[in-house]
Formats: sequence, C-alpha cells, structure tokens
Amino acid sequence: MTKFIRNPIAALASALLATAPMWASAQQGVTANEIVLGEIQPLTGAASVPALGLSVGTKMAIAEANLSGGVNGRKLRLISEDDGYVVARSVQAARKLITGDRVFAITATSNSGASAAILPMLKESGIPVININSFPDSFHTPVVPNIFVAGATHQDSLEQLISQLTTRYPGKKWATVTPDDEMGSLMREGIERAHKSLNLNVVYSATYRRGQKDFSAEMLSATAAGADILIAGGIVTENIAMVKELERQGKKIPVGFSWAGRYSSAIHKMMGSAFENVYLIDYIVADESAEGRAFVARASKLLSEDDFKRVNRFSYMSYAGTRVLIEAMRRCGNAVTWSCTIKELEATQNYETAVAGRFSFSPTSHFSKQPLTLMKANPKTFNFDPLK
Repeated sequence: MTKFIRNPIAALASALLATAPMWASAQQGVTANEIVLGEIQPLTGAASVPALGLSVGTKMAIAEANLSGGVNGRKLRLISEDDGYVVARSVQAARKLITGDRVFAITATSNSGASAAILPMLKESGIPVININSFPDSFHTPVVPNIFVAGATHQDSLEQLISQLTTRYPGKKWATVTPDDEMGSLMREGIERAHKSLNLNVVYSATYRRGQKDFSAEMLSATAAGADILIAGGIVTENIAMVKELERQGKKIPVGFSWAGRYSSAIHKMMGSAFENVYLIDYIVADESAEGRAFVARASKLLSEDDFKRVNRFSYMSYAGTRVLIEAMRRCGNAVTWSCTIKELEATQNYETAVAGRFSFSPTSHFSKQPLTLMKANPKTFNFDPLK
C-alpha cells in the first residue's frame, strides 16, 4: 500500500524536475530592492488552523524585519501557496515557487508527506529551505546541504513527555491513543522507547483514523482497563473529543499532549473544565511566560486584525525559524546568494529568538534540536504554564 501511494507522487516530482532541467541561479528572488520568500501550507481544509498560524508567524518576522530596513536595505516579500494537505498539490506548489515565482528561499513545506515528496526537487534545486513544522527523517539524516530544520521530533517529544509525567505520577497504569498515520507511527516509536526504558505498565493502546470524532469506545476501554494516565496523540479536534469524553464518563485522570496538540486559548476553551487535567510538552515557550506574553504583544502591533486572530502556538515557531533565515541573509551583506546563506546558516550558533530556545546548526548537523519543557494547563486562562 505504501508503494502504491508514494510512487506516483515521486514520479510526478521527477517529471516536474525533467521539465525544468536548468535551474535558476543562486541569486534568484533577489533584486536591488527586494528579496522574495515562499511557503507551502495547507491554508484551507482540515489542517488549516495550524497552517494559518504558521503563516502569520512568518509574516510577523518579515514585517518586523522590514520595519528595521529589511535585509541590508532590501524589503522582504512572502508568496504563500496553499496545497490543501494534498501531496500532489504540494509538488506543484514547490515547482511554481522555485521555477515560476523564482523565490529566493522557502520557509515551510507543509506536512511530512509533502516534505518527503518534494525533497528530490528541493535537493536538485539547491534552494535554501528552513522547515519548522514537519520534518521527516529524510530532511536531516543524512544532512541535506540546502535544508535546515528546527524543533523536536515526535519520537523525542513523546519519550520525554512520558518520562517527565512518570516522575510526577510514579507507579501508574498507562493508556495510549494515537492516529494511524505517519505522525502516529512516530509517536508510537517514542512511546515504545519510554516503555522499554521505564518499564511502563501500559494497560491499553489503540489507534484511530485521522479525523475521528467519537472516542467513547476508546475512552471507555482505557478506563475499564484501569488506566491512570492517558497519552492522547492527536491534533486539536481529536484531543478535545478525548478529554471531553473522559469528563463525560466521570474520569478525571491526567492527559498528556505533545506539541502537535497545542493551539490557542480560544481553541483550548472548547475542552471546557476538562482542560485542567491536561499536561503538554513543547519546545515553544509557555503562553503564560514573560516571553509568550511579549510575543503576543508584538504580534498585535505587527499583524493585521484578521491575522492576529490566527496567532497560535505554531506562529511562535515559524516566527523564530524565519528570523534565523533572515539573520543568515543579513550576514551575507549585499551579496545575498544561496551559497552564502547556507554557509551562514551552518555557522549559526546559539541564536536567541526568545520564543523557541536557541538555534544552532553546523556543516555536519542541519537539525537544531530545541529543548522541551513540560507545561500544565491553566483553566483560568486556557493557556499553559511552565513547570519546573
């Protein structure tokens, strides 16, 4: 089944490459007055909430840079392509940005499936890419010369989430409910790591199809098995459904989310009083931290009213990643080229963005692994407070 799904996409990517064997020079997207960036996001459809948040974070970093003179006098402009969470459209969007719009760099490549599908095109082109949303292993292992990623893998996130919750709740029985897609597979890998290292007592495990709305059977089975803690490996709507179902059944047990389940206070409110039982691990600063509040204050000044309403957890990371890219371009002076930008990204060490830890890359590692922090839901603000 995997070959049946992926081979046509790989073939499409190869065909698109074949139609444009002569790629543009490294200075494409740069004029005397402007540098053009591109992004590929599912701006419509089921995954649009995080994608729109990511997009406004990039816009915020660009607006902030332009207010201070852009990149050595050149203003930045963003071209956004909507792939609707459809891999074939992601491939088409990548080709349009690289060979049609001739952007200088790409700040996001949609979901993991899309990223893997367009990887051959990105590698062949040599265009600088910084990905802060989804990054399959093929994006960073082995090192891809023109691609940089930052964040924390689903495997590491789940392993650390469980490890830190075990410290707070020793000797408990665990239940895990994860999606049956690529993200879920990576999460289960992290869960298995924790299971082996900590000798967890896992009494119930289940997978579900992405987009499932009713979790009554899973939650009933988990609690019937005696689960004291639940690891909910979904995205926002699925996690909301799980915690509300637990509450409906009268079960107040801790529920652990990874960073993929965090959005904004307006969406967290949909969990109601059940939100108070939630823990979360993330590499983005907590909403209720001084850094989180300062970020939101800056966003309110830099973004339009409509875009500000879309700010969520994902905005922090895209803002940070875009800032790192912009700083690398600035260090190139007037000669902003692909080769110089890539070299400067590789030289980035401990670059502070205030919202996502410090970024570090090197010629042998293009993956900046950001530190993870355990947080606890605040039922008064419907945001998260950091835990020490």
